[in-house]
Amino acid sequence: MFASGLLAEDCPIGFTADIIGDKWAIIILRDIALLSRRTFNQLRVKNVEGISSATLAKRLKRLEDVGLLSIRHDPGHLQKKIYCLTEPAIQFVPIIFALGYWARMHSGATDWLNTPIAPFYQGDDHNMAVFLEGLRQIHLEGTPLNEVHPIFGQLAS
Repeated sequence: MFASGLLAEDCPIGFTADIIGDKWAIIILRDIALLSRRTFNQLRVKNVEGISSATLAKRLKRLEDVGLLSIRHDPGHLQKKIYCLTEPAIQFVPIIFALGYWARMHSGATDWLNTPIAPFYQGDDHNMAVFLEGLRQIHLEGTPLNEVHPIFGQLAS
């Protein structure tokens, strides 16, 4: 399924680390999944951590190559790419939530993102399923944000 040189049978954690690669991959997936930043410019300009254009371009290509992102072209602007999560990336979102929760518990991380998503990761499998289904509607089916759970519009603003 993934284009990594490491086999899952060798070590599942090493395999995952090889796929994700570095901090930027997780941050890009966070920005696309949770904040609905789906174009290159949205990802670059609105990124809190200050990713460079060159780094962003390389990481987007890597995430596409390993099967975590797909690209749609904006019908109103043929050169504009819209980055979409694939099913494996959507299944990775609970791990991103767990990382955020861990940081909040152990480092005093700010609540700017944790507060609105807390109901979706605080042990309620139903809420997580609702969130993941919303991601599937947005990224796999092309459903507009205003037609899925209100949390997506709230996070995107």
